[in-house]
Amino acid sequence: MRAKWAFGWAVLVTVVLGGGTVARAQAPRPPAALPSPLPLLPPDNWWNADISAAPVDANSATFINGSAVGGAGRTVHPDFGGDVDPFPDIYGMVYAVVPGTTPLEVVDFTTYGYPDESDVGAPGRPPGYPIPVGARTQPKWIEGGQAGGCNDSDCHMLLVDYDNRILFELYQAFWTGSRWQAGSGAIFPLDSNLRRPDTWTSADAAGLAILPGLVRYDEVFGPDPIRHAFRMTVSSTNGYVFPASHRAGSTAGALPMGARLRLKAGTAMPANPQLAKIYQAMKTYGLIVADNGSNMYVTGAYDPRWTSPVVQGSWPGITASDFEVVQLGWKPATPPPVLNLRFYTLTPCRLVDTRGTAGVPYGGPPVPPGGERIFTATGRCGIPSTAKAISINAAVVVAGASGNLSFYPGDLGPPNASNINFTPGQTRANNAVVKLAGSGSGAFAVSQFTVPAANVNVIVDVNGYFQ
Repeated sequence: MRAKWAFGWAVLVTVVLGGGTVARAQAPRPPAALPSPLPLLPPDNWWNADISAAPVDANSATFINGSAVGGAGRTVHPDFGGDVDPFPDIYGMVYAVVPGTTPLEVVDFTTYGYPDESDVGAPGRPPGYPIPVGARTQPKWIEGGQAGGCNDSDCHMLLVDYDNRILFELYQAFWTGSRWQAGSGAIFPLDSNLRRPDTWTSADAAGLAILPGLVRYDEVFGPDPIRHAFRMTVSSTNGYVFPASHRAGSTAGALPMGARLRLKAGTAMPANPQLAKIYQAMKTYGLIVADNGSNMYVTGAYDPRWTSPVVQGSWPGITASDFEVVQLGWKPATPPPVLNLRFYTLTPCRLVDTRGTAGVPYGGPPVPPGGERIFTATGRCGIPSTAKAISINAAVVVAGASGNLSFYPGDLGPPNASNINFTPGQTRANNAVVKLAGSGSGAFAVSQFTVPAANVNVIVDVNGYFQ
């Protein structure tokens, strides 16, 4: 089992050269894994909304052809990458994943910035942000790469509390030598769709969370499609629309904060599979205007593994003319209550295999053809009493067979099953929702069939409760 934490972004290695010269070399390493399920925030969050069928804004052509995005011929620039010379400068947004035991540091927002629009602490928790001590003196904890941050640029600091599933974001973070200061700060429980109050900023000008909109290395090179929109900048803005909550400009003819751009469905896809995955995400989920900056710059995470053609001067084959502006302020339709996948903020339940198998969340014996395994959800499973359904991530490990897995409450039987279908060679299917009786605690079963008959390894993880 791999280690959960990977603190920091680089190890500094001292190398003794000929003649006694000492050089400082850098051994970068990627960030720690983010807490599942991914993408971040609930499936019906604005960052994760499918906009492929959303209406086009009546002024789309005017915005694209005018100065709002730099003109129709404006190229699209990946605003992220790896290390820059001189050390320790970097491209892209840094984010760090920290354990829930990280001490909280009180941040001063009163010296400069937006104290009245900043969060001093997470809901129900003491004031402070889980800033590792190393960020005071070590590089690459803060955007730009400089140790301790800075006073004269954005210097975003993005922190994810893995255990408590909370995102902490700071703007213009700076260690004074005795305390942390920042221009603004915002805290987002990852199991919630909480939006900033209208007129409030966040660590971003639009009042949105930053990390959920970054292009990340792990998803670009991972096995699954990217399932969220990307953060983008334009040089000038004019007010704000949903999902943004804050304005940072009033330039006539400019796009508002929160505006969405969508890559046109007919745009040719590049041959490179990683670029094709990014282009498809821009077709399905689009770009969200989140800050003032260079026109058509798409923000991504710093990662020393980025290489061309994903990171280069501009992405090939597309310019602003290949995008359309979605109807300003568009919101996805509210799903029926039974499909409203809003998590309760509970610690995920532990699974116990009633046959006594240990470590069920990480595996267990295969389910034989036509067979069944019974699991019992334990822990904080009866809270709240209104919980009616349980969400399950299931990894299906099978080769050369197709079929389905049926998840159903053990006391209610197969008529209430929620099926996950899989095809030959598929190794993962997500988010079965199983209705449970009463408070939501109790047993549920997994049964399966395959064609041809084959054993199936099922890795089950319970994520939370839904209304």
